[in-house]
Amino acid sequence: MYYEKPKSQINCDRNQIEMICLDQLVPENHLVKKIEEAINFEFIHNLTKEYYCLDNGRPCLDTIILFKLVLLNFLFGKNSIRATVEEASVNTAYRWFLGISLTEKVPNYSTFSQNYIRRYKDTEVFKKIFTRIVTQIIELDLVDPSVIFIDGTHIKASANKHKTVKKEVKIVFDKYQKEMNQEIDEFRELNGRDKWHDDDNDGERKSNEETKVITKSTVDDGCGMFVKGEHEHVFAYVDQVACDKSGWILGHSTNPGNMHDSKAFLPFFEDVVLPYHPLVVCADAGYLTGLIAKNVQYQGIKFLTPYMAPKGIRTTMGKKQFQYQMEIDAYLCPNKKILEPMNITKDGYIQYSITKKECGECPLKKQCLKKYNVKTITRHLYSDCVEVAREYRLSEEGKEIYKLRKESIERIFAQGKENHGLRFTRFRGLKKNGYLRYLLYACLNIKKLALLLSKRTNNYDYQIA
Repeated sequence: MYYEKPKSQINCDRNQIEMICLDQLVPENHLVKKIEEAINFEFIHNLTKEYYCLDNGRPCLDTIILFKLVLLNFLFGKNSIRATVEEASVNTAYRWFLGISLTEKVPNYSTFSQNYIRRYKDTEVFKKIFTRIVTQIIELDLVDPSVIFIDGTHIKASANKHKTVKKEVKIVFDKYQKEMNQEIDEFRELNGRDKWHDDDNDGERKSNEETKVITKSTVDDGCGMFVKGEHEHVFAYVDQVACDKSGWILGHSTNPGNMHDSKAFLPFFEDVVLPYHPLVVCADAGYLTGLIAKNVQYQGIKFLTPYMAPKGIRTTMGKKQFQYQMEIDAYLCPNKKILEPMNITKDGYIQYSITKKECGECPLKKQCLKKYNVKTITRHLYSDCVEVAREYRLSEEGKEIYKLRKESIERIFAQGKENHGLRFTRFRGLKKNGYLRYLLYACLNIKKLALLLSKRTNNYDYQIA
């Protein structure tokens, strides 16, 4: 007896010729098919045709394919466009989505980069694509902008944290800060004090220009050093994102990582959120400042934020033991003495004070004043607006709305960071990151829309044109 090696079927199967179309190789329930059925990408041609010449030069790559490559990159969380192109060369679903046959050559990975540099770098095409998707979702009556959730997330930049340089920069006031500065000066004038700011210099400080020293990256000039608590110090960008209660992304803005959420909020609120005319704006605790609460509420919008623990050292004779008397704009101490407004800080905090001499033989004097000769309680110029926000947080309506936060804005960030490459950025420069993030958030909306419509019906009458 002898051993006979079985005939292998591998070579036969590999060389077999079959008649089959590309569509048969992609399952009907594949995500790319759901997206293609839900959205008609022809609108990209209209948005990009002005950047190409119709009668001169070589024929360009179809711009739908160009932008679909980026969408695939974000959709499946690839590390780079190169990785997406390599996957497309062997992945039939990618080829089907791009409209490239099995034998056709996939575009080079540098095609998008070169098109960005030569055509799209300083254009609004990325924002227009995102806006077009959002507009069509609104027309399908899927968005409820009555409540808008806002939050910021930090995205690690493509920059070595050890390659840095210290730079002194001027502190620039935005228009919201300048408005508050005017009110501060009015208060000082009423109390017989000089103004802090110069009217002839657009609200800048009268004294020497204030500056601060920041850490800049020598690799990516657009990012900023992110420092928060026990987190590792890294260069990052911060994205402000707005969505409705169903998780549809309505807008975003990208800023350096060293910009606090409260500083980036007001321009974003005015440019992106206000046009939707919401009834309620729900934000994180970091946004609860007097300036933000005032600007939101003065637009007739309710401002909802969670509880934020008071900062500083707690004392037995702290601010809570003093009652604010709105009628006379003064504080009443536990022994019924009046603390009157005496001064205001450059940050808008009114100082209510009483001297040791005025306290007389108060039994709480030693405990209250300790070694100081003056007792001072501070209250922000816009504290009334903060208190209104806190009262709304404690209302039944406020509690119910805030429960939706984890199902909307927080879910967007979780999905984006786990599945769609939002945790790190591969791009350098503030503008480029802002532009490409429009496509990432458009991708999240597209995915959500495709999955929703596929569940509703098999007949896609809702297809975006």
